[in-house]
Amino acid sequence: MKKIIAVVFPDLDDKVIRIELDDSLAPKTFKAIFENLPIEVNINRWGDELYTDRTMISIGLEDSAKIEVNKLDVAYWPEGKALCLFFGPTPISKNGMILAYSAVNIVGRIIDSDKDQILSQIKDGTKVIIKDNI
Repeated sequence: MKKIIAVVFPDLDDKVIRIELDDSLAPKTFKAIFENLPIEVNINRWGDELYTDRTMISIGLEDSAKIEVNKLDVAYWPEGKALCLFFGPTPISKNGMILAYSAVNIVGRIIDSDKDQILSQIKDGTKVIIKDNI
């Protein structure tokens, strides 16, 4: 099952990006995210990755967990209990590969066309609200 959620940036005039989550990628993580919506938290930047402060989501690594991710992947990082949005290389990326700090559960993709314009404006401590796309 696929489901669309919204990431709202109140500090950026309520700009929104949409994420398509896919339960076939990491089913336990998919379920845990929905059980915890809405999530209001600050987000931080690490290269071209955004990651939230600790959330209430508490899921371990799933069988599909990995360190190498694709541009626009959305993941849950069990070590930091954080959601991650990858829109380009991180400080440890190399040879064209986008690398997470440690293994993550991929749960979906960023699907909005103007995402780069929004995501590139994010600074550490920017508030976000992650919610069902109603």
